[in-house]
Amino acid sequence: MKRDLHTDEQFLMEQFKRGETAAFEIIFKRNYPALCLFLQKMGVDTFPAEEMLNDLFLKLWDKCADFDSLEGIRGFLYISSKNAALNHFDKLKRLQKREEHYLAQQDQWTSFPVQQQIIYLETLKTIEQVIGQLPDQCQQVMQLMFIEGLTPQEVADQLNIARGTVYNQKARGLSFLKEKLSPEQFLFLLLFFDF
Repeated sequence: MKRDLHTDEQFLMEQFKRGETAAFEIIFKRNYPALCLFLQKMGVDTFPAEEMLNDLFLKLWDKCADFDSLEGIRGFLYISSKNAALNHFDKLKRLQKREEHYLAQQDQWTSFPVQQQIIYLETLKTIEQVIGQLPDQCQQVMQLMFIEGLTPQEVADQLNIARGTVYNQKARGLSFLKEKLSPEQFLFLLLFFDF
């Protein structure tokens, strides 16, 4: 008797754990619409919700051998979706704070003498160039934290590395920056970017 992926849940799980794409597609189709609705009810817009779910299903696929039941998969998907939404809202708040800070600084910025504005911009450019000299993973960590303002956990999630690795790479990057930047530039980095 031939087993059917659509009706035999045990067979579906066996095939999923083996990395069979047909099993993954069924699990995807069964869960994706409900997860979209779940994120929408949490207040996440359509495009970010779709991005979150695409990332989440990639993680699920990478960990397919770790699951023993469809309930376990559903639990993983809903908990991870909720966490992704909360991280998304935290990131939006941080971006809004940065924007507010930027707008508040605009009046002050335009009142700076041109020479101070040039020094400020040259310092930013130098910092970005030095970050560009870091080894790949360290560079990615510093750019995500420095340029995008992500938290260590968000960086870990995005790069699929442990949070401890993020802290190690950040320490490594700061050590390198301290060595390559002038004391004034390094102090600027620490004060301006909240390192």
